[in-house]
Amino acid sequence: MDSSLPLIETFRNQLGLIDKQVEQLRTSYFVEGLPLIEAFERIEFTDEGKILSVLSEYLDLPLLDREDYPDKPVLLEDVSMSFLRKHSILPIQIESGRVRVVINNPMNFSLLEILGNYFSGMEISLCLGQREEIRTSIDRLYGAAVREAEALSRNGEGLVVNADPFEEDLEHLRGLAQEAPIVRLVNVLISRALDMRASDIHFEPFERSFQVRCRVDGVLFDLDQPPKTMQPAIISRLKLMANLNIAERRLPQDGKIKLRFGNREVDIRVSSVPTIYGESIVLRLLAQDNVEYKLDTLGMDDQQLVLLKEMIERPFGMILVTGPTGSGKTTTLYGVLKRLNSVERKILTVEDPVEYQINGINQIQVKPQIDLTFANALRSLVRQDPDVLLIGEIRDHETANIAIESALTGHLVLSTLHTNDAPGAISRLRDLGIESFLMADSLLGIMAQRLVRVLCPHCKESYPARDVDIVRLKEVIEDLPPSPTLYHNKGCDKCGYTGFRGRQGIFELLPITELIRSAIVAGKSAGHISQLAFQQSYRPLLYHGYRKALDGVTTLSEVLRVTSLS
Repeated sequence: MDSSLPLIETFRNQLGLIDKQVEQLRTSYFVEGLPLIEAFERIEFTDEGKILSVLSEYLDLPLLDREDYPDKPVLLEDVSMSFLRKHSILPIQIESGRVRVVINNPMNFSLLEILGNYFSGMEISLCLGQREEIRTSIDRLYGAAVREAEALSRNGEGLVVNADPFEEDLEHLRGLAQEAPIVRLVNVLISRALDMRASDIHFEPFERSFQVRCRVDGVLFDLDQPPKTMQPAIISRLKLMANLNIAERRLPQDGKIKLRFGNREVDIRVSSVPTIYGESIVLRLLAQDNVEYKLDTLGMDDQQLVLLKEMIERPFGMILVTGPTGSGKTTTLYGVLKRLNSVERKILTVEDPVEYQINGINQIQVKPQIDLTFANALRSLVRQDPDVLLIGEIRDHETANIAIESALTGHLVLSTLHTNDAPGAISRLRDLGIESFLMADSLLGIMAQRLVRVLCPHCKESYPARDVDIVRLKEVIEDLPPSPTLYHNKGCDKCGYTGFRGRQGIFELLPITELIRSAIVAGKSAGHISQLAFQQSYRPLLYHGYRKALDGVTTLSEVLRVTSLS
Protein backbone atom coordinates (compact mmCIF):
# COMPACT_ATOMS: atom_id res chain seq x y z
CA MET A 1 0.00 0.00 0.00
CA ASP A 2 3.04 2.32 0.25
CA SER A 3 2.69 3.05 -3.44
CA SER A 4 -0.69 4.57 -2.69
CA LEU A 5 0.69 7.34 -0.45
CA PRO A 6 1.32 9.84 -3.27
CA LEU A 7 -2.27 9.28 -4.38
CA ILE A 8 -3.54 10.06 -0.87
CA GLU A 9 -1.37 13.18 -0.76
CA THR A 10 -2.84 14.28 -4.08
CA PHE A 11 -6.35 14.00 -2.69
CA ARG A 12 -5.26 15.88 0.45
CA ASN A 13 -3.85 18.73 -1.60
CA GLN A 14 -6.41 18.96 -4.37
CA LEU A 15 -9.63 18.18 -2.54
CA GLY A 16 -8.74 19.48 0.89
CA LEU A 17 -9.71 16.31 2.74
CA ILE A 18 -9.10 16.33 6.47
CA ASP A 19 -6.75 13.77 8.01
CA LYS A 20 -9.53 11.55 9.33
CA GLN A 21 -11.18 11.38 5.90
CA VAL A 22 -7.83 10.56 4.31
CA GLU A 23 -7.40 7.61 6.66
CA GLN A 24 -10.92 6.42 5.84
CA LEU A 25 -10.07 6.78 2.16
CA ARG A 26 -6.94 4.61 2.58
CA THR A 27 -8.91 1.78 4.14
CA SER A 28 -11.95 1.86 1.85
CA TYR A 29 -10.65 2.79 -1.57
CA PHE A 30 -8.39 -0.20 -2.08
CA VAL A 31 -10.95 -2.88 -1.27
CA GLU A 32 -10.59 -5.39 -4.11
CA GLY A 33 -13.46 -5.25 -6.62
CA LEU A 34 -15.22 -2.30 -4.97
CA PRO A 35 -16.52 0.15 -7.62
CA LEU A 36 -14.88 3.54 -7.39
CA ILE A 37 -17.93 5.59 -6.47
CA GLU A 38 -19.09 3.07 -3.84
CA ALA A 39 -15.74 3.31 -2.09
CA PHE A 40 -16.03 7.07 -1.82
CA GLU A 41 -19.66 6.87 -0.71
CA ARG A 42 -18.36 5.30 2.51
CA ILE A 43 -16.83 8.64 3.43
CA GLU A 44 -19.71 10.65 1.99
CA PHE A 45 -17.60 11.89 -0.90
CA THR A 46 -19.73 11.24 -3.99
CA ASP A 47 -18.65 13.67 -6.72
CA GLU A 48 -17.56 10.97 -9.17
CA GLY A 49 -16.59 13.45 -11.87
CA LYS A 50 -14.19 15.27 -9.53
CA ILE A 51 -12.73 12.00 -8.25
CA LEU A 52 -12.06 10.80 -11.81
CA SER A 53 -10.59 14.17 -12.72
CA VAL A 54 -8.05 13.89 -9.92
CA LEU A 55 -7.22 10.28 -10.84
CA SER A 56 -6.84 11.29 -14.48
CA GLU A 57 -4.34 14.00 -13.60
CA TYR A 58 -2.39 11.90 -11.10
CA LEU A 59 -2.24 8.69 -13.15
CA ASP A 60 -1.91 10.51 -16.49
CA LEU A 61 -4.89 8.65 -17.93
CA PRO A 62 -7.38 10.32 -20.31
CA LEU A 63 -10.88 10.90 -18.94
CA LEU A 64 -13.57 10.15 -21.56
CA ASP A 65 -16.78 12.06 -22.14
CA ARG A 66 -19.98 10.43 -23.41
CA GLU A 67 -19.26 11.45 -27.02
CA ASP A 68 -15.85 9.71 -26.89
CA TYR A 69 -17.41 6.25 -26.78
CA PRO A 70 -17.47 4.34 -30.09
CA ASP A 71 -20.49 3.76 -32.33
CA LYS A 72 -19.56 0.13 -33.03
CA PRO A 73 -18.62 -2.62 -30.55
CA VAL A 74 -15.24 -4.30 -30.31
CA LEU A 75 -15.87 -8.00 -31.00
CA LEU A 76 -14.94 -10.09 -27.96
CA GLU A 77 -15.01 -13.84 -27.41
CA ASP A 78 -15.95 -15.60 -24.16
CA VAL A 79 -16.74 -12.35 -22.34
CA SER A 80 -20.24 -11.85 -20.94
CA MET A 81 -22.00 -8.51 -20.94
CA SER A 82 -22.77 -9.01 -17.25
CA PHE A 83 -19.02 -9.18 -16.50
CA LEU A 84 -18.40 -5.92 -18.37
CA ARG A 85 -21.33 -4.20 -16.61
CA LYS A 86 -20.42 -5.52 -13.15
CA HIS A 87 -16.88 -4.15 -13.34
CA SER A 88 -17.72 -1.06 -15.47
CA ILE A 89 -15.12 -1.89 -18.08
CA LEU A 90 -15.34 -1.51 -21.86
CA PRO A 91 -12.76 -2.22 -24.61
CA ILE A 92 -13.28 0.54 -27.21
CA GLN A 93 -10.52 -0.02 -29.79
CA ILE A 94 -8.20 -2.80 -30.99
CA GLU A 95 -5.59 -2.17 -33.66
CA SER A 96 -1.95 -3.03 -34.39
CA GLY A 97 -1.37 -5.05 -31.24
CA ARG A 98 -2.84 -2.35 -29.00
CA VAL A 99 -6.15 -2.25 -27.15
CA ARG A 100 -7.81 0.80 -25.54
CA VAL A 101 -9.98 0.02 -22.51
CA VAL A 102 -12.12 2.45 -20.54
CA ILE A 103 -12.38 1.56 -16.86
CA ASN A 104 -14.04 3.12 -13.84
CA ASN A 105 -11.72 1.93 -11.05
CA PRO A 106 -8.06 1.82 -12.17
CA MET A 107 -6.98 0.66 -8.70
CA ASN A 108 -8.84 -2.67 -8.94
CA PHE A 109 -5.64 -4.68 -9.38
CA SER A 110 -7.37 -8.06 -9.75
CA LEU A 111 -9.35 -6.72 -12.68
CA LEU A 112 -6.21 -5.30 -14.29
CA GLU A 113 -4.60 -8.73 -14.00
CA ILE A 114 -7.62 -10.34 -15.73
CA LEU A 115 -7.33 -7.75 -18.51
CA GLY A 116 -3.64 -8.49 -18.92
CA ASN A 117 -4.29 -12.23 -19.24
CA TYR A 118 -7.17 -11.79 -21.70
CA PHE A 119 -5.24 -9.42 -23.97
CA SER A 120 -1.99 -11.35 -23.54
CA GLY A 121 0.73 -10.11 -25.87
CA MET A 122 -1.05 -6.78 -26.54
CA GLU A 123 -0.30 -3.32 -25.23
CA ILE A 124 -3.17 -2.14 -23.00
CA SER A 125 -3.99 1.58 -22.95
CA LEU A 126 -6.32 2.55 -20.09
CA CYS A 127 -8.86 5.39 -20.09
CA LEU A 128 -11.15 6.53 -17.29
CA GLY A 129 -14.93 6.89 -17.50
CA GLN A 130 -17.96 7.36 -15.29
CA ARG A 131 -19.65 4.14 -14.26
CA GLU A 132 -23.13 4.83 -15.69
CA GLU A 133 -21.72 6.14 -18.97
CA ILE A 134 -19.68 2.95 -19.36
CA ARG A 135 -22.70 0.77 -18.57
CA THR A 136 -24.94 2.72 -20.95
CA SER A 137 -22.40 2.19 -23.73
CA ILE A 138 -22.15 -1.54 -22.91
CA ASP A 139 -25.93 -1.87 -23.17
CA ARG A 140 -25.91 -0.01 -26.46
CA LEU A 141 -23.02 -1.89 -28.05
CA TYR A 142 -23.28 -5.45 -26.81
CA GLY A 143 -25.77 -8.26 -26.47
CA ALA A 144 -25.14 -11.95 -25.97
CA ALA A 145 -27.21 -12.94 -29.01
CA VAL A 146 -25.41 -10.48 -31.25
CA ARG A 147 -21.97 -11.75 -30.23
CA GLU A 148 -22.97 -15.38 -30.66
CA ALA A 149 -24.29 -14.76 -34.15
CA GLU A 150 -21.21 -12.75 -35.07
CA ALA A 151 -18.97 -15.55 -33.83
CA LEU A 152 -20.80 -18.00 -36.09
CA SER A 153 -20.37 -15.59 -38.98
CA ARG A 154 -16.62 -15.27 -38.42
CA ASN A 155 -16.18 -19.02 -38.01
CA GLY A 156 -18.15 -19.76 -41.18
CA GLU A 157 -20.61 -22.05 -39.41
CA GLY A 158 -23.56 -21.83 -41.74
CA LEU A 159 -23.81 -18.07 -42.25
CA VAL A 160 -21.68 -17.74 -45.37
CA VAL A 161 -23.91 -16.42 -48.14
CA ASN A 162 -23.58 -15.87 -51.84
CA ALA A 163 -22.79 -12.40 -53.13
CA ASP A 164 -26.28 -12.27 -54.61
CA PRO A 165 -28.85 -12.93 -51.85
CA PHE A 166 -31.52 -13.74 -54.46
CA GLU A 167 -29.53 -16.87 -55.40
CA GLU A 168 -29.73 -18.27 -51.86
CA ASP A 169 -31.02 -21.81 -51.47
CA LEU A 170 -34.44 -21.51 -49.81
CA GLU A 171 -34.20 -24.58 -47.58
CA HIS A 172 -30.75 -23.54 -46.42
CA LEU A 173 -32.05 -20.05 -45.70
CA ARG A 174 -35.05 -21.41 -43.83
CA GLY A 175 -32.69 -23.49 -41.70
CA LEU A 176 -30.47 -20.50 -40.91
CA ALA A 177 -33.50 -18.42 -39.92
CA GLN A 178 -34.45 -21.05 -37.34
CA GLU A 179 -30.99 -21.43 -35.77
CA ALA A 180 -30.81 -20.38 -32.13
CA PRO A 181 -28.36 -17.46 -32.58
CA ILE A 182 -30.53 -15.80 -35.24
CA VAL A 183 -33.71 -16.39 -33.24
CA ARG A 184 -32.12 -14.87 -30.14
CA LEU A 185 -30.66 -11.94 -32.08
CA VAL A 186 -34.03 -10.96 -33.53
CA ASN A 187 -35.67 -11.30 -30.11
CA VAL A 188 -32.95 -9.16 -28.50
CA LEU A 189 -33.39 -6.42 -31.10
CA ILE A 190 -37.17 -6.33 -30.61
CA SER A 191 -36.80 -6.40 -26.81
CA ARG A 192 -34.24 -3.55 -26.86
CA ALA A 193 -36.52 -1.49 -29.09
CA LEU A 194 -39.42 -2.02 -26.69
CA ASP A 195 -37.22 -0.97 -23.76
CA MET A 196 -36.42 2.23 -25.68
CA ARG A 197 -40.18 2.85 -26.16
CA ALA A 198 -39.77 2.52 -29.93
CA SER A 199 -42.78 2.59 -32.23
CA ASP A 200 -41.01 1.08 -35.27
CA ILE A 201 -37.92 -0.99 -36.12
CA HIS A 202 -36.33 -0.58 -39.57
CA PHE A 203 -34.17 -3.37 -41.06
CA GLU A 204 -32.42 -1.65 -43.97
CA PRO A 205 -30.07 -3.34 -46.49
CA PHE A 206 -27.35 -1.27 -48.15
CA GLU A 207 -24.52 -2.15 -50.51
CA ARG A 208 -21.91 -2.91 -47.82
CA SER A 209 -23.92 -2.82 -44.59
CA PHE A 210 -27.11 -3.94 -42.93
CA GLN A 211 -28.56 -1.25 -40.67
CA VAL A 212 -31.13 -1.62 -37.89
CA ARG A 213 -32.75 1.56 -36.64
CA CYS A 214 -35.71 2.29 -34.37
CA ARG A 215 -38.06 5.25 -34.11
CA VAL A 216 -38.44 6.72 -30.64
CA ASP A 217 -40.77 9.67 -30.07
CA GLY A 218 -40.99 10.16 -33.81
CA VAL A 219 -37.22 10.30 -34.46
CA LEU A 220 -34.99 7.49 -35.81
CA PHE A 221 -31.99 6.24 -33.83
CA ASP A 222 -29.39 3.57 -34.63
CA LEU A 223 -30.17 0.32 -32.82
CA ASP A 224 -27.54 -2.05 -34.25
CA GLN A 225 -25.54 -2.95 -37.33
CA PRO A 226 -25.25 -6.73 -37.67
CA PRO A 227 -22.71 -8.07 -40.18
CA LYS A 228 -23.87 -7.88 -43.79
CA THR A 229 -23.49 -11.66 -44.03
CA MET A 230 -26.34 -12.09 -41.53
CA GLN A 231 -28.81 -10.09 -43.63
CA PRO A 232 -30.53 -13.00 -45.45
CA ALA A 233 -30.98 -15.04 -42.27
CA ILE A 234 -32.40 -12.09 -40.28
CA ILE A 235 -34.79 -11.08 -43.06
CA SER A 236 -35.93 -14.70 -43.47
CA ARG A 237 -36.45 -15.04 -39.71
CA LEU A 238 -38.69 -11.96 -39.64
CA LYS A 239 -40.69 -13.17 -42.65
CA LEU A 240 -41.19 -16.61 -41.10
CA MET A 241 -42.41 -15.03 -37.87
CA ALA A 242 -44.95 -13.00 -39.87
CA ASN A 243 -46.03 -16.00 -42.00
CA LEU A 244 -44.77 -14.32 -45.16
CA ASN A 245 -43.47 -16.15 -48.23
CA ILE A 246 -39.67 -16.22 -47.97
CA ALA A 247 -39.43 -17.31 -51.62
CA GLU A 248 -41.14 -14.11 -52.80
CA ARG A 249 -38.56 -11.32 -52.87
CA ARG A 250 -39.78 -9.26 -55.80
CA LEU A 251 -43.10 -7.97 -54.40
CA PRO A 252 -44.11 -6.14 -51.21
CA GLN A 253 -45.69 -8.25 -48.47
CA ASP A 254 -47.55 -7.47 -45.25
CA GLY A 255 -48.01 -9.64 -42.18
CA LYS A 256 -48.46 -9.73 -38.42
CA ILE A 257 -46.56 -11.12 -35.44
CA LYS A 258 -47.86 -11.59 -31.90
CA LEU A 259 -45.19 -11.93 -29.20
CA ARG A 260 -44.93 -11.95 -25.43
CA PHE A 261 -41.86 -10.52 -23.67
CA GLY A 262 -42.25 -11.22 -19.97
CA ASN A 263 -45.55 -9.59 -19.01
CA ARG A 264 -45.66 -7.50 -22.20
CA GLU A 265 -47.90 -8.59 -25.04
CA VAL A 266 -46.90 -7.06 -28.35
CA ASP A 267 -48.70 -7.00 -31.69
CA ILE A 268 -46.30 -6.29 -34.56
CA ARG A 269 -47.29 -5.16 -38.03
CA VAL A 270 -44.73 -6.26 -40.62
CA SER A 271 -44.08 -4.61 -43.99
CA SER A 272 -41.55 -5.99 -46.48
CA VAL A 273 -40.55 -4.24 -49.71
CA PRO A 274 -37.80 -5.17 -52.22
CA THR A 275 -34.84 -2.81 -52.69
CA ILE A 276 -31.80 -3.05 -54.94
CA TYR A 277 -29.73 -4.51 -52.06
CA GLY A 278 -32.32 -6.89 -50.65
CA GLU A 279 -35.59 -6.69 -48.78
CA SER A 280 -36.26 -3.83 -46.38
CA ILE A 281 -38.50 -4.73 -43.45
CA VAL A 282 -40.26 -2.38 -41.05
CA LEU A 283 -41.90 -3.59 -37.84
CA ARG A 284 -44.62 -1.42 -36.28
CA LEU A 285 -44.65 -2.24 -32.56
CA LEU A 286 -48.08 -2.09 -30.96
CA ALA A 287 -47.46 -2.82 -27.27
CA GLN A 288 -50.91 -3.42 -25.77
CA ASP A 289 -49.84 -2.70 -22.19
CA ASN A 290 -48.57 0.81 -22.98
CA VAL A 291 -51.71 2.07 -24.72
CA GLU A 292 -53.96 4.54 -22.94
CA TYR A 293 -56.96 6.07 -24.66
CA LYS A 294 -57.91 8.94 -22.38
CA LEU A 295 -58.91 12.26 -23.89
CA ASP A 296 -57.75 14.06 -20.74
CA THR A 297 -54.11 12.97 -21.20
CA LEU A 298 -53.63 13.64 -24.94
CA GLY A 299 -52.57 17.28 -24.52
CA MET A 300 -55.70 19.34 -25.23
CA ASP A 301 -56.26 22.48 -23.19
CA ASP A 302 -59.32 22.75 -20.95
CA GLN A 303 -61.39 24.71 -23.45
CA GLN A 304 -60.72 22.26 -26.28
CA LEU A 305 -61.50 19.30 -24.02
CA VAL A 306 -64.87 20.73 -22.98
CA LEU A 307 -65.82 21.53 -26.59
CA LEU A 308 -64.85 18.05 -27.86
CA LYS A 309 -66.73 16.28 -25.08
CA GLU A 310 -69.83 18.30 -25.92
CA MET A 311 -69.52 17.38 -29.62
CA ILE A 312 -69.17 13.64 -29.10
CA GLU A 313 -72.27 13.53 -26.92
CA ARG A 314 -74.39 14.73 -29.85
CA PRO A 315 -76.61 11.95 -31.28
CA PHE A 316 -75.61 12.55 -34.92
CA GLY A 317 -73.21 14.54 -37.08
CA MET A 318 -69.60 14.17 -38.20
CA ILE A 319 -66.33 14.96 -36.42
CA LEU A 320 -63.12 14.98 -38.45
CA VAL A 321 -59.54 14.70 -37.19
CA THR A 322 -56.87 15.90 -39.61
CA GLY A 323 -53.10 15.77 -39.80
CA PRO A 324 -50.25 13.94 -41.55
CA THR A 325 -49.42 10.27 -41.06
CA GLY A 326 -48.06 9.62 -37.57
CA SER A 327 -49.66 12.66 -35.95
CA GLY A 328 -51.76 10.62 -33.50
CA LYS A 329 -55.16 10.84 -35.21
CA THR A 330 -56.02 7.20 -34.51
CA THR A 331 -55.13 7.56 -30.82
CA THR A 332 -57.41 10.59 -30.54
CA LEU A 333 -60.31 8.76 -32.20
CA TYR A 334 -59.76 5.70 -30.00
CA GLY A 335 -59.89 8.03 -27.00
CA VAL A 336 -63.28 9.26 -28.21
CA LEU A 337 -64.48 5.68 -28.75
CA LYS A 338 -63.37 4.64 -25.28
CA ARG A 339 -65.36 7.50 -23.76
CA LEU A 340 -68.43 6.63 -25.85
CA ASN A 341 -68.17 2.86 -25.33
CA SER A 342 -71.12 1.72 -23.25
CA VAL A 343 -73.91 -0.84 -23.21
CA GLU A 344 -76.34 1.73 -24.63
CA ARG A 345 -74.34 2.37 -27.80
CA LYS A 346 -73.48 0.13 -30.74
CA ILE A 347 -70.11 1.20 -32.16
CA LEU A 348 -68.72 -0.04 -35.48
CA THR A 349 -65.36 0.79 -37.05
CA VAL A 350 -63.86 0.31 -40.51
CA GLU A 351 -60.07 0.60 -40.38
CA ASP A 352 -56.98 -0.01 -42.48
CA PRO A 353 -55.49 -1.66 -40.52
CA VAL A 354 -57.09 -2.34 -37.13
CA GLU A 355 -54.21 -1.27 -34.88
CA TYR A 356 -55.71 -2.08 -31.47
CA GLN A 357 -58.61 -4.23 -30.42
CA ILE A 358 -61.14 -2.59 -28.09
CA ASN A 359 -63.58 -4.72 -26.10
CA GLY A 360 -67.22 -3.95 -26.81
CA ILE A 361 -66.58 -2.44 -30.27
CA ASN A 362 -67.09 -4.23 -33.59
CA GLN A 363 -64.01 -3.56 -35.71
CA ILE A 364 -63.65 -4.38 -39.41
CA GLN A 365 -60.42 -4.30 -41.42
CA VAL A 366 -60.67 -3.37 -45.08
CA LYS A 367 -59.27 -5.86 -47.62
CA PRO A 368 -59.03 -4.26 -51.07
CA GLN A 369 -57.85 -7.56 -52.61
CA ILE A 370 -61.35 -9.00 -52.08
CA ASP A 371 -63.06 -5.66 -52.78
CA LEU A 372 -63.80 -4.97 -49.10
CA THR A 373 -63.10 -1.22 -49.35
CA PHE A 374 -64.15 1.58 -47.01
CA ALA A 375 -67.13 2.41 -49.24
CA ASN A 376 -68.28 -1.19 -49.67
CA ALA A 377 -67.98 -1.92 -45.96
CA LEU A 378 -69.88 1.24 -45.02
CA ARG A 379 -72.83 0.32 -47.22
CA SER A 380 -73.30 -2.82 -45.15
CA LEU A 381 -72.54 -1.25 -41.80
CA VAL A 382 -75.31 1.33 -41.96
CA ARG A 383 -77.72 -1.65 -41.99
CA GLN A 384 -76.15 -2.97 -38.76
CA ASP A 385 -78.08 -0.39 -36.69
CA PRO A 386 -74.98 1.46 -35.34
CA ASP A 387 -75.05 4.51 -33.07
CA VAL A 388 -71.42 5.46 -33.75
CA LEU A 389 -69.37 4.84 -36.90
CA LEU A 390 -65.62 5.25 -37.11
CA ILE A 391 -64.20 5.43 -40.64
CA GLY A 392 -60.43 5.03 -40.62
CA GLU A 393 -59.87 7.53 -43.41
CA ILE A 394 -61.91 9.40 -46.03
CA ARG A 395 -59.96 8.94 -49.27
CA ASP A 396 -62.46 9.31 -52.11
CA HIS A 397 -65.84 10.78 -53.10
CA GLU A 398 -67.76 7.56 -52.46
CA THR A 399 -66.50 7.14 -48.91
CA ALA A 400 -67.01 10.84 -48.15
CA ASN A 401 -70.55 10.76 -49.53
CA ILE A 402 -71.56 7.71 -47.47
CA ALA A 403 -70.01 9.29 -44.35
CA ILE A 404 -71.98 12.51 -44.89
CA GLU A 405 -75.22 10.59 -45.51
CA SER A 406 -74.66 8.53 -42.35
CA ALA A 407 -74.10 11.68 -40.30
CA LEU A 408 -77.34 13.18 -41.66
CA THR A 409 -79.41 10.06 -40.95
CA GLY A 410 -78.92 9.72 -37.23
CA HIS A 411 -75.36 8.41 -36.73
CA LEU A 412 -72.37 9.97 -35.03
CA VAL A 413 -69.54 9.61 -37.57
CA LEU A 414 -65.83 9.92 -36.72
CA SER A 415 -63.15 9.95 -39.40
CA THR A 416 -59.80 11.36 -40.52
CA LEU A 417 -58.52 13.43 -43.44
CA HIS A 418 -55.01 14.32 -44.56
CA THR A 419 -54.98 18.12 -44.40
CA ASN A 420 -52.58 20.56 -42.75
CA ASP A 421 -55.12 22.38 -40.60
CA ALA A 422 -58.76 22.25 -39.56
CA PRO A 423 -60.20 24.79 -42.06
CA GLY A 424 -58.35 22.94 -44.85
CA ALA A 425 -60.64 19.93 -44.30
CA ILE A 426 -63.53 21.92 -45.77
CA SER A 427 -61.58 22.59 -48.97
CA ARG A 428 -60.57 18.92 -49.11
CA LEU A 429 -64.19 17.74 -48.91
CA ARG A 430 -65.08 20.15 -51.69
CA ASP A 431 -62.28 18.67 -53.79
CA LEU A 432 -63.83 15.23 -53.19
CA GLY A 433 -67.10 16.49 -54.67
CA ILE A 434 -69.15 17.07 -51.51
CA GLU A 435 -71.74 19.83 -51.76
CA SER A 436 -71.22 22.76 -49.37
CA PHE A 437 -74.74 22.59 -47.92
CA LEU A 438 -74.26 18.90 -47.06
CA MET A 439 -71.01 19.70 -45.24
CA ALA A 440 -72.64 22.54 -43.33
CA ASP A 441 -75.53 20.34 -42.18
CA SER A 442 -73.43 17.32 -41.17
CA LEU A 443 -70.20 18.69 -39.62
CA LEU A 444 -70.01 19.19 -35.86
CA GLY A 445 -66.32 20.05 -35.60
CA ILE A 446 -62.88 19.60 -37.14
CA MET A 447 -59.69 18.98 -35.16
CA ALA A 448 -56.14 19.21 -36.50
CA GLN A 449 -53.21 17.85 -34.53
CA ARG A 450 -49.48 17.16 -34.38
CA LEU A 451 -47.24 15.32 -31.92
CA VAL A 452 -44.36 17.10 -30.17
CA ARG A 453 -41.66 15.46 -28.08
CA VAL A 454 -42.00 16.19 -24.36
CA LEU A 455 -38.96 17.54 -22.49
CA CYS A 456 -37.42 15.17 -19.96
CA PRO A 457 -38.47 16.49 -16.52
CA HIS A 458 -35.15 15.40 -15.00
CA CYS A 459 -32.82 17.46 -17.17
CA LYS A 460 -34.71 20.21 -19.00
CA GLU A 461 -33.25 23.70 -18.56
CA SER A 462 -34.90 27.10 -18.78
CA TYR A 463 -33.47 30.19 -20.46
CA PRO A 464 -34.69 33.74 -21.16
CA ALA A 465 -36.27 33.94 -24.61
CA ARG A 466 -33.98 35.53 -27.20
CA ASP A 467 -35.06 38.53 -29.25
CA VAL A 468 -35.66 36.37 -32.31
CA ASP A 469 -37.82 34.01 -30.21
CA ILE A 470 -39.86 36.90 -28.83
CA VAL A 471 -40.52 38.18 -32.35
CA ARG A 472 -41.79 34.72 -33.37
CA LEU A 473 -43.99 34.39 -30.30
CA LYS A 474 -45.53 37.87 -30.66
CA GLU A 475 -46.66 37.05 -34.19
CA VAL A 476 -49.10 34.49 -32.74
CA ILE A 477 -49.61 35.21 -29.02
CA GLU A 478 -51.20 38.59 -28.27
CA ASP A 479 -50.80 38.51 -24.48
CA LEU A 480 -47.13 37.49 -24.37
CA PRO A 481 -45.47 38.36 -21.03
CA PRO A 482 -42.68 40.98 -21.20
CA SER A 483 -39.84 38.57 -20.32
CA PRO A 484 -40.92 35.08 -21.42
CA THR A 485 -39.02 31.95 -20.39
CA LEU A 486 -38.38 29.05 -22.74
CA TYR A 487 -36.80 25.62 -22.23
CA HIS A 488 -34.30 23.45 -24.07
CA ASN A 489 -33.32 19.78 -23.96
CA LYS A 490 -30.08 18.82 -22.22
CA GLY A 491 -30.02 15.00 -21.94
CA CYS A 492 -29.48 12.54 -19.09
CA ASP A 493 -29.45 8.78 -18.53
CA LYS A 494 -33.20 8.74 -17.82
CA CYS A 495 -34.07 9.98 -21.32
CA GLY A 496 -31.28 8.22 -23.24
CA TYR A 497 -29.40 11.55 -23.51
CA THR A 498 -31.96 12.89 -26.00
CA GLY A 499 -33.50 15.44 -23.63
CA PHE A 500 -37.00 14.17 -24.48
CA ARG A 501 -39.22 11.48 -23.05
CA GLY A 502 -42.57 10.70 -24.64
CA ARG A 503 -44.81 12.75 -26.91
CA GLN A 504 -47.90 14.89 -26.48
CA GLY A 505 -50.39 16.33 -28.93
CA ILE A 506 -50.93 19.93 -29.93
CA PHE A 507 -54.42 20.56 -31.24
CA GLU A 508 -56.56 23.14 -32.98
CA LEU A 509 -60.31 22.65 -32.72
CA LEU A 510 -62.75 24.32 -35.11
CA PRO A 511 -66.37 24.00 -33.88
CA ILE A 512 -68.92 24.43 -36.67
CA THR A 513 -70.97 27.33 -35.33
CA GLU A 514 -73.82 29.06 -37.16
CA LEU A 515 -71.38 31.69 -38.45
CA ILE A 516 -69.01 29.03 -39.82
CA ARG A 517 -71.94 27.03 -41.23
CA SER A 518 -73.13 30.08 -43.19
CA ALA A 519 -69.62 30.66 -44.57
CA ILE A 520 -69.42 27.03 -45.74
CA VAL A 521 -72.78 27.26 -47.53
CA ALA A 522 -71.62 30.50 -49.16
CA GLY A 523 -68.55 28.68 -50.53
CA LYS A 524 -66.02 30.78 -48.59
CA SER A 525 -62.35 29.77 -48.69
CA ALA A 526 -60.51 28.02 -45.87
CA GLY A 527 -58.59 31.22 -45.14
CA HIS A 528 -61.79 33.24 -44.79
CA ILE A 529 -63.33 30.59 -42.52
CA SER A 530 -60.17 30.62 -40.40
CA GLN A 531 -60.47 34.40 -39.91
CA LEU A 532 -64.12 34.10 -38.89
CA ALA A 533 -63.30 31.30 -36.45
CA PHE A 534 -60.49 33.38 -34.95
CA GLN A 535 -63.12 35.86 -33.81
CA GLN A 536 -64.87 33.02 -31.94
CA SER A 537 -61.92 31.79 -29.80
CA TYR A 538 -60.44 29.42 -32.43
CA ARG A 539 -56.61 29.50 -32.40
CA PRO A 540 -54.27 27.72 -34.85
CA LEU A 541 -51.86 24.88 -34.10
CA LEU A 542 -48.89 27.20 -33.81
CA TYR A 543 -50.56 29.16 -31.01
CA HIS A 544 -51.15 26.03 -28.93
CA GLY A 545 -47.64 24.77 -29.70
CA TYR A 546 -46.09 28.03 -28.52
CA ARG A 547 -48.16 27.82 -25.35
CA LYS A 548 -46.69 24.38 -24.62
CA ALA A 549 -43.18 25.76 -25.23
CA LEU A 550 -43.82 28.59 -22.75
CA ASP A 551 -45.19 26.08 -20.22
CA GLY A 552 -42.00 23.98 -20.42
CA VAL A 553 -43.70 20.98 -22.04
CA THR A 554 -41.52 21.11 -25.17
CA THR A 555 -39.04 23.34 -27.02
CA LEU A 556 -39.76 26.11 -29.49
CA SER A 557 -37.70 24.36 -32.17
CA GLU A 558 -39.72 21.15 -31.67
CA VAL A 559 -42.98 23.04 -32.24
CA LEU A 560 -41.57 24.60 -35.40
CA ARG A 561 -40.33 21.18 -36.57
CA VAL A 562 -43.70 19.47 -36.40
CA THR A 563 -45.63 22.43 -37.81
CA SER A 564 -43.17 22.64 -40.76
CA LEU A 565 -42.43 26.31 -40.18
CA SER A 566 -38.76 26.13 -39.16
